[in-house]
Amino acid sequence: MEIKCLKEFDLGIELGQVRSVPVSLGKDMPEAVLFVYSSQGNLDPWPELFNYPKDTLKMALYTLDGVRMWKRDLGNGVIPGVWYAPFISFDLDQDGVDEIWFVNNLNPNIPFSLNARVLERIDPLTGETTGQWTWPDNTIDDTMSHSYRFFITGGYVHDKPVLVTAQGTYRDMYLQGYGEGMEKRWDIKIPYDDGGARSSHLCPVLDFNDDGVDELFWGERLISLEDGHEVFCGDKGKYLGHSDIVVPFEDIKTGKKYIYTCREDYEQEGEPRVVTYNEKGEREWTAVDSIGHMHNGWIANIGPDYRKVAMAMRITRRVIDNAIVDTEPEDFYFDAVTGEPLESPLPFKGDEFMPVDFDGDGYHEFYGAGGAKKGCVVDREGKVQGFIGGDGVVRSGKIMQWPGELLMVYYQDEGKVRIWGDADAVESEYCKKRFAHSYHWRMQHFMGTGYNHGSSHITCGM
Repeated sequence: MEIKCLKEFDLGIELGQVRSVPVSLGKDMPEAVLFVYSSQGNLDPWPELFNYPKDTLKMALYTLDGVRMWKRDLGNGVIPGVWYAPFISFDLDQDGVDEIWFVNNLNPNIPFSLNARVLERIDPLTGETTGQWTWPDNTIDDTMSHSYRFFITGGYVHDKPVLVTAQGTYRDMYLQGYGEGMEKRWDIKIPYDDGGARSSHLCPVLDFNDDGVDELFWGERLISLEDGHEVFCGDKGKYLGHSDIVVPFEDIKTGKKYIYTCREDYEQEGEPRVVTYNEKGEREWTAVDSIGHMHNGWIANIGPDYRKVAMAMRITRRVIDNAIVDTEPEDFYFDAVTGEPLESPLPFKGDEFMPVDFDGDGYHEFYGAGGAKKGCVVDREGKVQGFIGGDGVVRSGKIMQWPGELLMVYYQDEGKVRIWGDADAVESEYCKKRFAHSYHWRMQHFMGTGYNHGSSHITCGM
């Protein structure tokens, strides 16, 4: 294995946050990548995390060879945070060119205004605005933390694209679906008292039931992109909270599909904190009874015959020196298919790493996102295979055409973003089949919404 830098992009400023999506510019045009970035770190609408912005959010399009085509400064009206300013690349009109869609604020003097917010469409070739539509203000009377949590995503209904916009995470939730020409296909409200789970911080989209229609994984419920109806909601009437982690995956031996979830809130006696559902939305197995904020989790192939192991991390938050602090986390491990508890299947702390199959053999390596081996790439035996460094993950998975999975990270002081892969990677038959699933390529276009970019649901899902 030879971990090497495959591409480098110079964004020209000190970096506090970076998100990115691939962009298709059309026939005979170079491959391109969009960066949305700032020297300000990500700002969250939760009052315990919010701070006054020290810099504005920038948007720039580069060719995959590192040449900048255009740049826009989104100004003081756009708060530099994932929930205030989601974006995607998506070819809604099916002309072969990915339009860029994002939530803009047209009044730079009122950054919290909901009346001034619009869904904006950009021509990726020029960076110019080609359309604006009023962004729904349906969360205007909620708290700051609940009002400013916006999503943009999309998928396909019998090969026809559908753009999805959404507002709300923890209480009342609103979703809208649009077809070509921005005609509204559906508009739904999921009220706080509907007896079902809330949404997650990440939102996978795929045709989970193989009916030709993509479903949006809206927390522990699946929503059809055809008409917005609820395909199923796991633990309806039992769990009314919010899951931090939602990972759709498949068992190679049986072909059965599952959904792995790790829950943040709504701690109730007798209700588990980790739940895996089958493809019908029924409980397959549960773990970690009643108590705990399960803040992180992943699934990785580390056992014989591609055995999938699930990790769940529980955190405890305390107020220390007048700030919310996540104290020492606790990791749990399970056989992902059966739920059998496992004792320390890795020679390192799983919560400090994210799984990435760099060499394409079907077994995951791990990138050190924190801890003593931050920036290192290690195999499942704990042996260091390379060093990437970096100050934050931008994207992971099938970032571009290259064997195995790749990792995109940013470097704060250098102002650069780099894509890393294994120069010696050769994909096994297992991986070729896995990566043939459209999920791995399509979800790259939705890495600018929510925490899709920072979670491992792409590199360990499906």
